[in-house]
Amino acid sequence: MQQEVLNFCMYKGILLDKEILDVLGNLRDIEVAKHFIEKIDFQYKQKIITKSFFIKNSDKVCDILLSYKGDSRKLIKEFFLSLGLDLSDIEKSKDCATKIKDSNEQFVSAKVFQNQPKKLEVKDFVNNFRNRYSFLKGILQQRHELDNLISINRISEGSFSIIAMVSDKKTTKNGNIILELEDLTGKINALVTKNRPEAFEKSKEILLDEVIGLKCNGNKEIIFVSSIFFPDAFIQTKKFSKTEEIVAFISDIHVGSDKFLKENFEKFIRWLNGEVGNKEQKEEALKIKYLFITGDTVDGVGVYPGQETQLLLKDVKEQYRELASLLSKIRSDVNIIMCAGQHDAVRVAEPQPIITESYAQPLYFLKNLKLVTNPSIVEIGQDTKFKVLMYHGASMHGVINSIEKLRIGRGHDSPAEVVKYLLRKRHLAPSHSLVTYTPLDGNDALLIQEVPDVIATGDLHRPEVSDYNGVTIITSSCWQSRTPFEEKVGNNPDPCKVPILNLKNREIKIIDFSDNENK
Repeated sequence: MQQEVLNFCMYKGILLDKEILDVLGNLRDIEVAKHFIEKIDFQYKQKIITKSFFIKNSDKVCDILLSYKGDSRKLIKEFFLSLGLDLSDIEKSKDCATKIKDSNEQFVSAKVFQNQPKKLEVKDFVNNFRNRYSFLKGILQQRHELDNLISINRISEGSFSIIAMVSDKKTTKNGNIILELEDLTGKINALVTKNRPEAFEKSKEILLDEVIGLKCNGNKEIIFVSSIFFPDAFIQTKKFSKTEEIVAFISDIHVGSDKFLKENFEKFIRWLNGEVGNKEQKEEALKIKYLFITGDTVDGVGVYPGQETQLLLKDVKEQYRELASLLSKIRSDVNIIMCAGQHDAVRVAEPQPIITESYAQPLYFLKNLKLVTNPSIVEIGQDTKFKVLMYHGASMHGVINSIEKLRIGRGHDSPAEVVKYLLRKRHLAPSHSLVTYTPLDGNDALLIQEVPDVIATGDLHRPEVSDYNGVTIITSSCWQSRTPFEEKVGNNPDPCKVPILNLKNREIKIIDFSDNENK
C-alpha cells in the first residue's frame, strides 16, 4: 500500500516526508489515504506534507477530523495518534468546540429526491401517474367552481364537472380541439369549441399527461367543455425576513468550456467578497448569505457530438477541480447550494442525484457547500424560513415547443413566462416525453407539492425575475458565451448577470458582471 500512496503523490506532484509516508502506508484503506492527501493539497495548498505542518496547525487538525465520519474518521484519528499528536487537548480546545457546534447547526435544510437503485418496471411508471393524479385531483376538488363533480364512469346526461388527465389532444378540421381524458374509472372525449373563447384559449396551452378540471355538459359518448381549470400555485401572504439577508442566484457556469467566461466569474467572486465597488456596493455584497447554483456547473464530456473540440479541460474530474478552486475563493459565511444539470457528471434522468465524490471530490472539501438533487426544495432564512424550489429546467425547451403562445412569442428569451406555465400546472415536466425521468417509490419528484416562496431555474441562460400569484420567479444567467449547440436548441444567452433577492424587503436587483456593464 505504501507504494500505491507514493505513486499517487508522484502523479499529483506532492511530496511526503518519510514518517508521513510510513503512517499513511499503514492506514489500511488506500481510498481514505488518497482522499486525505488530496484534501491537504486542495484545501490548504500544501504540496509538501510533513509532521511539522500538523503540529504547527492544530486548528487544521480539528477541521480535518470534523470533515470525516464513521470508520474514515477513526482511521484519520489513528493517523494523527501515530504521529504523536495529543488529540484530546485539540478536541477540548475552545476553537474546536465552537467549530463542532457550528458544524452541527443547520443554516440550510433541503428536501432532496434521491431514490434507491432498483430495476424499473411498467408498474412503477403507472404508480407515478396515479400518485400525480390523486394529488392534483385533491387540489382541484377545492375549487368551488367545479360543482356537481363526478367521475367519468358516472357520466349520463346534463351538466357536471370532472377532473381528468389528458391522454391525447387533437385539432379538428374546423379548428376546434378534442381532448381525450381519463381518470381512474374510464375514458371519454371532450370537445372545446371556439364558441367558448376563454376555454378555447386555455385548451391551447394544455399539455399531454397534465391533470385539469372541466365544467361541461353532454353524455357518456362525448362531452362539451365550457370552462377549464388548472391546479395552479398560490401564495396567500408573502414572507418577509426580520433580518437583512440577501440571496444570489447563478447557474450554467460551464467550467471546462472554451467559451467559459472565467474573468467575469472571478469578477463576480471578488464582488461577493466585498473587494470591488463603492462603499454601498461592498456593504450590499457582504449581506449575501446564500448562493444558489442551479446546475450545469461544468461543461461535461460527451454531452453532445463534437463537444471535445470546444473544451479547454477534457477530463470532467479536472473540470470539477477547477470549479472547486473557484468556489473556494468565496467567503466562508456564504452558504452555497448547488444542484446538477444535464452537463454535470450524473445521470440525465430526473430527479438527478447529488453530484458524487467519485467525479467531484474537491467539492466535498468545501465546508460551506451543500449539494442537493435536481429538483430540490431548500429552506433558508435566519428568523423566517423561505422555501426555494431549485430546478435546472431541462423540460422548458419542450414546454416552449408544445405551447403555441411560447413558441411564437420566442419563449427561449422569456424563461420566467415558461416557469409560470409550470407553476400553473403544478408540475415541472407535465408530459411524459418532456424529460427522461426515473419514478420514485410512492412519489412524483417533479410534482410541485409544496408551493415555494421562490422558484429558481437555469438552462435557458437568461436572467429574468417575475411574480406569479405571490411566488417569486428567478431565472438565472450563465457564464458562457454562445456556443454552436445553443444556436441549434434556440438559446440566446445573456451572460454574467446575477439576480439578488433581499429577504427583508423582497427587493430584487440584477447585477451585471459582463464586459458591457455600465460603471
